Amino acid sequence: MEHTQFNLEINPDTRVKDFLLMDIKTAHVFEKYGIDFCCKGYKNFNEVCEEKEIDKNSILNEIYQIVNHDESAKPKERFEEWNLDFLSDYIVNNHHNYVRNAIPQITEHLDRVTFKHVDKNPFLYELKSTFDSLKAEMLSHIEKEEKILFHLIKYLVDCKRFEEKPKLSGFKSVEFPIKSMLAEHDNAGESTARIREITNNYNPPEDACNTFRLTYSELEEFEKDLHIHVHLENNILFPKAISLEQELTAKI
Repeated sequence: MEHTQFNLEINPDTRVKDFLLMDIKTAHVFEKYGIDFCCKGYKNFNEVCEEKEIDKNSILNEIYQIVNHDESAKPKERFEEWNLDFLSDYIVNNHHNYVRNAIPQITEHLDRVTFKHVDKNPFLYELKSTFDSLKAEMLSHIEKEEKILFHLIKYLVDCKRFEEKPKLSGFKSVEFPIKSMLAEHDNAGESTARIREITNNYNPPEDACNTFRLTYSELEEFEKDLHIHVHLENNILFPKAISLEQELTAKI
């Protein structure tokens, strides 16, 4: 089998996130095998496969298939090549707005399911509590990103454009707010992992009503969106912002 369209050379140092930097669609494969490609995308691909006792060749074959399927139908999005201000806006428009729109809907459905079915399914108490904590943190998190961090990143972009030395005032460096956001990403990842455990990988009880099933589907979609969201920030936006700041302070 020839793999001519996927150009990532697999070697002992290949990291999980390297696959997504080559093609974001590979996320579907890592999701299937329960491999964290966002918060722990820095981990070595071969080592992750060994830890999870997964045949790496099976994963690679699925990656080649999903990447090469109907390649000409839609151009690939090269997120790592985008300007940082454009990528920041993309994250806000596609992921932050999704979070804001999805949370009220999931909350309404989960509240309804918990009220009606908690006697027979006591795990719903923990599910609701875990999601309530997650949504509170996520709403606060995206506000801080938009009002503080993304403004700093766009400021750095402008500094490069106008050849000016950055002055980040009390922040001293963009690395400080980034570290805070990374920690919150880890917390959100732990919460969604716990939700997946509580819901038995989003498999509702056999006698679950339609709202019950819909809620599980919405929670799974929320987790998948979060993984892509965090990947774009942890593995592309944040490292490039730090690199840009270092470049500006070194040159000027």
